[in-house]
Amino acid sequence: MSAPLHAGPVPSGLSISAWVGLDTGNSKDPVGGASQSGSIFHSNSSPGSSSFSGSPASLSPSSLSANLLQTGDSFGASFSMSGSTGNFTTVQTDGLFADFSLNLVNSSLSETFTVLFRVDTRNAVNVDGRDAFAFSDLSIKDADLNELYYTDYQADSLNPGNNRAENSLDDSFSLILAPGQSLAISGLQRQRGGAFGDGSSSYSASLFSTILLEEVRSSGGNNQIPLPGSLPLALIALLGGAWALQRRAHPASPLAPPVQERS
Repeated sequence: MSAPLHAGPVPSGLSISAWVGLDTGNSKDPVGGASQSGSIFHSNSSPGSSSFSGSPASLSPSSLSANLLQTGDSFGASFSMSGSTGNFTTVQTDGLFADFSLNLVNSSLSETFTVLFRVDTRNAVNVDGRDAFAFSDLSIKDADLNELYYTDYQADSLNPGNNRAENSLDDSFSLILAPGQSLAISGLQRQRGGAFGDGSSSYSASLFSTILLEEVRSSGGNNQIPLPGSLPLALIALLGGAWALQRRAHPASPLAPPVQERS
């Protein structure tokens, strides 16, 4: 039987570590006067946030990590970029990338945990002029590469057939950990854009993403009660034991002597 929803500290048998970092190897400096900025944040790390403007290499620290200790704890990343062309110039955000990871370990020998996460994203892209594009997306997957959540936006003034604004139907996902089980979740946030040509094209995009521990449900362990089908057997056993004790305390009267015949 499941225990009530857990709102407060994470149970002692469950460990949830959360990590977010900017991929400084693949994230690039802006080109041609474009502007870009970003930040990463974690409710339980020290420091709690880190940000940059312009060069991603200026972000320090470039990653944040700590355990999620209670419901409401969260971590995430934010990107923003924009640019507009001069006379026959190119402006470009060549790529911003952030990585997420969640590692969950159930050290209990008897309890199963169901853990619910909620993802909050605010995603927007915009282009203007003859030749500009921007895309901004986030994808969260389990160890088998099943997608648990996504937001995927793209705008392209030269190829409008590429335009899209797609989000997961559900803004939350749940994970079930049996006793002794561990799970790993990963996420990738990306942003890129550019404007080219005649001096009248521009692009902009912004994406704020946060992953929040919302609920923990436990079952098994001390929360188990007898199943309904086992109750009649338990009652029979109890009544049988009580009857046996009563027999020992009050033995039956001896049999009456046989009637003697008259001589």
